[in-house]
Amino acid sequence: MKNIQEVLQQKEARMQQLRTEIEALRVVAPLLGSGEQAASGDGNVNINPSPPRQEDKVYLSSFHKDVNS
Repeated sequence: MKNIQEVLQQKEARMQQLRTEIEALRVVAPLLGSGEQAASGDGNVNINPSPPRQEDKVYLSSFHKDVNS
């Protein structure tokens, strides 16, 4: 059996990494999809990150599987 604290720390680190990657994708996706429409008249790009979505929530059922493996 794995050390539960070690597994928890690994999972939390991975969750934070994924949150960072998701936020980066949310910033880039509109820029890729809209092309020139994303740029304002002064040449700057307006970025409005979206709030976290319901499907971004993490449930502990998968954590239980990792601890017992």
